[in-house]
Amino acid sequence: MSAEPTNNLTTSQNGIGRVPKLQPVSHFFLEGADFTQTAEQSFGVVDAQKFRTTSTVSFSGTKNIYALCMGTVFVQPQTVDANKVNLILKPYRQPVNGLSIKYIVYRGLQKSDFVASDGKIAGSETEGVGFVKYIWAQFNQFYAGEDADKVPEFLAGFIGFPHTAEALTAQGETHPIDQYFYKITLSDTSNPDAEDATTAYELPIVPRGIQLGTAIGEVGIDIILNQGDYLIENAPNPFQYNLKYARLASHTLDTSTLTDNFKKKLLRENCTDFLDIAAFYGLHANGAGKMYVDTQNEPLIEKSAIYARIQNFHSRNRFYLYIQSNRQRSYNFYNNYAYSDDNANDLKIGTSADTLTETTFATQGWPIHVFQQSQTGTQDVHQIALQLTTDSYQDAGLFVHTGVLASAQEENFVRQENLLQEATEDGSVDTNYTHPVVFTTPAMGEHTIAGFAQIIYEGKLFFVQEYAPPPEPDQPPLTPETHILKDIDDVFGLLNVRSSVVPAHDQQLPTIVDEKLQLINFPNATDREDVGAIKYKKVEDQLLIDDGSSLKRVTFETLLYRIGRDATPYTQSTEIQAENTSTGLQNSNNAISTSYRTDKAYFIDVKDFTDDLVKVKGLLLTVVNASISTKKMLGLIADELLVLKTLITTHTLNQTTLFFKKEYDQASPEGFVYSVYNLGVIAEDSSGQVLAFYPEKSIKVYTLDHLIFFSQKYSEFIPHAVHTQYSNYQIPEL
Repeated sequence: MSAEPTNNLTTSQNGIGRVPKLQPVSHFFLEGADFTQTAEQSFGVVDAQKFRTTSTVSFSGTKNIYALCMGTVFVQPQTVDANKVNLILKPYRQPVNGLSIKYIVYRGLQKSDFVASDGKIAGSETEGVGFVKYIWAQFNQFYAGEDADKVPEFLAGFIGFPHTAEALTAQGETHPIDQYFYKITLSDTSNPDAEDATTAYELPIVPRGIQLGTAIGEVGIDIILNQGDYLIENAPNPFQYNLKYARLASHTLDTSTLTDNFKKKLLRENCTDFLDIAAFYGLHANGAGKMYVDTQNEPLIEKSAIYARIQNFHSRNRFYLYIQSNRQRSYNFYNNYAYSDDNANDLKIGTSADTLTETTFATQGWPIHVFQQSQTGTQDVHQIALQLTTDSYQDAGLFVHTGVLASAQEENFVRQENLLQEATEDGSVDTNYTHPVVFTTPAMGEHTIAGFAQIIYEGKLFFVQEYAPPPEPDQPPLTPETHILKDIDDVFGLLNVRSSVVPAHDQQLPTIVDEKLQLINFPNATDREDVGAIKYKKVEDQLLIDDGSSLKRVTFETLLYRIGRDATPYTQSTEIQAENTSTGLQNSNNAISTSYRTDKAYFIDVKDFTDDLVKVKGLLLTVVNASISTKKMLGLIADELLVLKTLITTHTLNQTTLFFKKEYDQASPEGFVYSVYNLGVIAEDSSGQVLAFYPEKSIKVYTLDHLIFFSQKYSEFIPHAVHTQYSNYQIPEL
């Protein structure tokens, strides 16, 4: 961060935190600025039952449509109009640092720009729209020098478009979109050098700003935020990112056809995966953004020029507030943030800390809060202030993922005295609310330029009751135990998911990353704690054990995104390098023992100890450079995870995470103090109630340092002195 120029940093009012400005670089998706948008075409809440995810604009005649960023292209037919197609662009290079976009869906481009009547790609290297000329040039280059009879026809299937009835049938509406972006092409095993010519050409990657095609009269666009490249098995959510969604002329989340209240709630959660195109381009008006338009070589940089491009959006002055809270759900999803039993409000919001109005978070029940209020004067920026409810517990914390803070912070973290208010003798301070958290956002005079903030907030203790099975006949009902969730309980999930990336061979280890950030505490050298925003991943591997068989294992690891450090001087620093791992495959160089390898500066120390006559190989997570760890890890064998996964199907559970039920702390005869936990799961049942479940046969996990947790079977075959004697053996990255 020290290399950042001053004008690319933001600073809180009292100078506590300096964080890099967002530096968006993208292309405006539509030619010119002469378009219109009605309220009925705009992104967002329609009513209590409907939320429009597609932003549609209208214009006269034909307009060029451009690639917002560099990305991979997948073309699909549109169900409403046979002469139109939809195009899905998966960013190859993200247009905004710190904002991960999964897909951009263009709706309503002219089919004739992409596909000829004979099913081939339209145009040529010298004719047609920019996209087809670009991919024709790539195709010709790929097959340059080949005999003509060996060059396949350049068919629409190479861009994903099903031109024939047979191809359309093969692309089922329920197929996930991910399935087509992560296609694995396998070679002929009898001739490894030969590849099936019909699948040799992968979906094309195109540069930012290329002319994708044209649209007549109107075009729609969806921006989908990235939560991870994986599929949830037997997901109860009524909405899925599949080809049916991809082919619509416009998409609206609609709860009116559902009768189950919990499924309605799940469907409403999906709106937080989408972003208004106007708010996306509004990010560019912060003084560090670059918006390229049409065929111009120089980008728009000035705020006034950028606002002129988006001022015809109906939503041009909306500020969207996204708040994620406990268990990666939206704020107050579990009805645990209401001010009191007789006051359902959970938010105060206004244009300054002195002008706050009490209300409920969300917009007509949809968990994105829209704030649109003119502010007097000619300010360059507007302020938006808010307070959230809290029980003032000591680990309450808030992290701003996207947005510019103007109130006290620690590198976008707000906690302790910056977050929690102190009671006064006269009772004038309402400690049921946090301190005001103040944002600034670009403005043009009295009008806020469309924008948004993404917040992660955990402001109250979260209580979970154990599942109590129905009592036996003539027996009293069981009294279930209630637990307060610990830091480690709200971290590891991904139990019943499968990666969108399919291994091509046994030496590729599936790695799944949950892209939704969470807050977690790490100890520092002052016996206090630093707070981190983390992602986590799950890695499957196998070890060759003594009898010649293989042991399948699963490792869960946290991945640091950002850390808020305790400001006490003269303390040992934490290792703060952010990690950008994504869902994918990790190659192993060993054909037999495919243990996961990483180049990160962590190693495992092994300390043998005895737990009630059971010999345990204890594990300690250590940082090579002797700094303090900012990682946590859990290791199980695959059979243990399978037992936990069975709970999901047995009880029809959703949003499942692992729960560490404390059993005891103990000193071993060898002199090591260790903690023992009984591993279970926390999940929503079919009605939405959050409960803790345990398998019939307990799964015991240990920890010596509260950084790495492990079962006895997981650690059994990890060698001693990994970092010195086994130079090629490395633990999974945390």
